Parts: sequence; C-alpha cells; structure tokens
Amino acid sequence: MPNWLWVLTVIPALGFLVFVHELGHFLTALRLGIKAEEFGFGYPPRIMTLFRWKGVPVTLNWLPLGGFVRFVGEEGNFEAEGSLASAAPWRKIAVLAAGPLMNLLAAVALFALVGMIEPVGQVVIDQVQANSPAAQAGLRPGDVILEVDGTPVNTATQLARLVREHAGTPLTIDVQREDNGMQRTFQVTVVPRTPDQLQPGQGPTGISPIVPSERIEGYRLALNPLTALWYGLVRTLTFLMLMITGLGALLGSLLGLNDVNVSGGVAGPVGIAVMTGEVARTGGLLSYLNWTAIISVNLALINLLPIPALDGSRIVFALIEWLRRGKKVPPEKEALVHAIGMMALLGLMLLITFSDIRNIILGRSPFGE
Repeated sequence: MPNWLWVLTVIPALGFLVFVHELGHFLTALRLGIKAEEFGFGYPPRIMTLFRWKGVPVTLNWLPLGGFVRFVGEEGNFEAEGSLASAAPWRKIAVLAAGPLMNLLAAVALFALVGMIEPVGQVVIDQVQANSPAAQAGLRPGDVILEVDGTPVNTATQLARLVREHAGTPLTIDVQREDNGMQRTFQVTVVPRTPDQLQPGQGPTGISPIVPSERIEGYRLALNPLTALWYGLVRTLTFLMLMITGLGALLGSLLGLNDVNVSGGVAGPVGIAVMTGEVARTGGLLSYLNWTAIISVNLALINLLPIPALDGSRIVFALIEWLRRGKKVPPEKEALVHAIGMMALLGLMLLITFSDIRNIILGRSPFGE
C-alpha cells in the first residue's frame, strides 16, 4: 500500500470513536425519556433510512466520520415535549456526560484488548536511554534481541520478565545488528538495575523493546480477560491524568505562570490522520488499537472542557440551572452562545489544519520529533 493511503486508517478509528460517543448520548436520552428524532451513521446528506429503533429512524449518511443524534427541539422548538432543553438539569447532565463516558469505556476496552494480545516475533530495540546499562553495553536502536542467557526471545513481555529475574546480576544478550547492509551477531553483557537503582522513566536496562509489524510472526494471549480489563482501566486513568496535567501546564504557560513550550503538540484532523496512518503503517494492528484508545481518552477530556458548543459547556449551563433551582438561561441565548463557540472552534480548526498541511509540505514529523 502506498504510504499516503495509510492516512485513510483514521476513518475507522475516528468513525468508531465518534459513533460510540453519540451512542452514549442516544441510549441515555432514551432511558431518561428524552426524545430523539434521528440517529445517524455518518453525517448528512442522507443515503437511506436503515430501520427504526423505538420509533427513531436510524439513517446511513454519506460522510463516514462517526455519527450524530438529533434531539427533539434542537431546531427552535426548545420547550417541545421530550426535548433536551425542557428536561430536568440532572437528566441533561446525564445525557451530556454519557458521550465522554462512553469514550472512556471504549478506551478501557481497547487498552484491555491490546494488553490481552501480544505480538510474537523478532524483538527489536526501539529506544535506548542515555547512561543506561544498555547504552553502556553499546546497544543501539534497531538491534534485534535474539537470546537472553541462552533463552530465545520472541516477545517484549518475555524479555522484560527475563531482565527482571536477573536484576543486579550480569546478563548475556545475543544481538543481531545490521551495519552497511551486512548483518552480524554478537554478545553483550548487561547488568539490569535493581528496583532501588531505577531512574525516572527508565526500566532495568533502559531500552524500549517492540516487535515491529513487519517482523510479527503471530500472536499469543498475554493476560486473562479480567486482568486485561484492570490493565485497560489503569492505562485509561493514567493517560487521562497525563492529559489533564499537560492541559494544566499549557494553561499555566498561556497565563505566564510557567515556562512550558506550547509551540507544538497540537494537531487538527489532517495531523491526526497523518499520525494515525504512521502508527498503523509502522506498528501494526495492536499499535493502531492502542493509538485509537489514546485518541478516545483525548476526545473524552476535550468534550468535557467548558468551551461553548462542547458537552462540557452544556453541562455548565445545566449546573447553573440546577443551582438556580430550575431557573434556566433562556434557551435562545444558550443556543447563540453555542453557535458562536462552534464558529470559533471551526475557525481554530481551520488554522490548525493549515499548520498541519504546512508541516507536511516542510517534511516535519507529525509527532513533533
């Protein structure tokens, strides 16, 4: 497949995540008595009505990125029976929060799947940390780990287990390296660090092992389903906290409270498409699923921000109504705030898209490396 075609892998990833998000809104609304007029696969124009579910038409539309829910009263008749605007504040909050919650649950499931299935094949060093035991032994990115103390290695988990078992003792590693088109095999001796010797962000040897997609020979069950779900939950919460911390640092930088560089790390649809394609091309299916899970956590967090037009802003309006004991902001004014916010978001997205395209033309990595 030509490299540029890999960017199309963003369509099933984002399509699935947006669909899951909207499905959360839809199912919660039906459960709480809020009426929907349409649930769409993709975005209009409409191709056809597939079927009706509890009286709601389920449609197939031409633009394949995700889906949407159209509630009663969204087109001006705000106080219509069963509309979201006329619902009690707690019902609004439940419906609005259900979308981001579904994205978090999707991330847990995807991370669990990635944790449960492990690729089998040649284990390659992806990164070597400076001043680590691996660096001191002369190991480099791209080196293939063949054996550890005479034991053939074919998964990253197996390598990690063997390293842990030999913490603090010399470990003989058989390595294959390609130099100027020629392959050679040699041995190095590494002394893995004990837990009390570990450096922040580094493991016992200081390497990041992977099984590249072109070297995968098969897959094996790494974790049982229950353990995998716990792994998925921990990974989801970890990424969520990292993103919240990063967002706080970004906000602090904009306010002049810290010196964080905010010139990079922001991508629009084009940048996300390029990154997704690169992950799918170089990392294979499991890396693609892992990346999709990370995007899902990001979508959940972004949608909960109190920015007009996003779920977080609508939740804020519902909380104001709740605190005022049912006295709501006039729906017309709220709709105007969200409309202005949507135009601002589209404008920002357009600027970021121009930046993404410029980076592609200049040959810059979409990951900011």
